[in-house]
Amino acid sequence: MELDRHNLPNDPAALQRMVAGLLEELDTKERRLRQVQHWLEQLLRHRYGHKSERLDENQLFLFAVEMAGAGQQVPPKPPGAAPQPKPEGHGRKRLPQSLERRRVVYDLAGHERHCPNCQGGLRHIGEEISERLE
Repeated sequence: MELDRHNLPNDPAALQRMVAGLLEELDTKERRLRQVQHWLEQLLRHRYGHKSERLDENQLFLFAVEMAGAGQQVPPKPPGAAPQPKPEGHGRKRLPQSLERRRVVYDLAGHERHCPNCQGGLRHIGEEISERLE
């Protein structure tokens, strides 16, 4: 809506129509701004968020399609265009099988295998296995 700030009408009805039109335009722009901010938050979460919060690439394609349908010129990327290469593994590599392996078991003495409260026998509940290169 084009308005001349220095030449406004004196008619109250015309001024009311102008204000109503401006408020409607403001609501439309605020709604669009909230939508774009939501998209931006989603994209930033995808880029920098935790793995569990990241979006699927197909969902990002839906954002692009919706933006293109809303008048934005965004070139859509088909969902299966180019597969992402698998990242290389990280961390230490396994020790070679040719190295000698020695099993060390730490066990309780006979008198320590009973519960101090009820004097019942203790059960084996787990173990921890690790490899160490000396």
